[in-house]
Amino acid sequence: MSHWFGAFWPGARSAPWHRLFCGSVALVFLAYPLADLLSGGVTGAGAVAAAAALATFAALYLRLFWILPWVGEERRREGLALLGAIAGLAIALAATLEDGWLALMVYLSVAAGLALPMRLAVAGVAATAVLAGAMVGADEPVVVQTLVFGLLVLAVRRLSGLVEELEAARARVAELAVSEERLRLSRDLHDLLGHNLSVIALKGELARRFIEQDEPAAAADEIRDVESVARESLHEAREAVRGLRRGSLDAELGRAREALEAADIEAAIRIDGPLPGQVEGILAFVVREAATNVIRHSQARRCEFSIRRVTETAELEVCDDGVGAPGLRTDGSGLQGLAERLANVGGTLEVGAASGGGFRLLARIPLSTAVAAR
Repeated sequence: MSHWFGAFWPGARSAPWHRLFCGSVALVFLAYPLADLLSGGVTGAGAVAAAAALATFAALYLRLFWILPWVGEERRREGLALLGAIAGLAIALAATLEDGWLALMVYLSVAAGLALPMRLAVAGVAATAVLAGAMVGADEPVVVQTLVFGLLVLAVRRLSGLVEELEAARARVAELAVSEERLRLSRDLHDLLGHNLSVIALKGELARRFIEQDEPAAAADEIRDVESVARESLHEAREAVRGLRRGSLDAELGRAREALEAADIEAAIRIDGPLPGQVEGILAFVVREAATNVIRHSQARRCEFSIRRVTETAELEVCDDGVGAPGLRTDGSGLQGLAERLANVGGTLEVGAASGGGFRLLARIPLSTAVAAR
């Protein structure tokens, strides 16, 4: 939510009854003016009018709580109208009735702190405290309460706004980490293919010249070189895209750690014993895909990579403490393609909820049947 209240009241749009409950709890402190009514502090027609005004005040206050997430947007006029009505009732009742009704000034301070933009809210809280002091004297406890409760609301608003900004920055860092990974892959492809394509172009020119010079044997040699370089380029490109270059598991784990830490996610890595080079190459791709999914979907604070050898099987387990990846499709192209690659070497892929919450990915590869991905 772009407006400040989206931070002040997390999930406000989706939990209106929660807001109403909080507003209702706050109204418990109306027991002071209510006690004054029940004790006979106000009698006759004045008591009826005061009771009606108090009920109206409570209804207006609950309505303000109900629409608070939209006060700064499409319901600005209604919010200001409600705040004005609350202010009018609070000032009129507190000024004309007993001291117990001064509690309404605290409600007015909180309402101003909630419903107004920050700069106006500060002025509104201060003005309410000054007005309460003018009614009963600056040394009365109700003046301090009016000021303190209003300032607490403003402090929570500010703190929550900072939290929202930090969450937005964290999401941005995660996006940048994913983008950096894509840029790294594009650089790898450029480095791999740039030289080889130049060689192919040169060999092609030489073959054409030899053909023009009627030297078929030399031209055939150059064409064979073109075929060899083209096949090698295709092989290297596939390895770069799939992350299967030999000896790349340690490097991939290092890149995963850097990307996760850049996204403010603690990374823990445990490796139990060496594995064959072909198996490490396949697991390197699993690490890359798992780290990308954690950054994009998990909202985790911690992610653990465990690589171990169980009898004749290599296992890679990735667990995070996030939200269980609700936005992650386990049948999407990433995980589905990963499962297919593992199946090609006799391996399996398991994904689902972790035992302690969050998301868990477990890849298994039989050491006896693992071969380099093609």
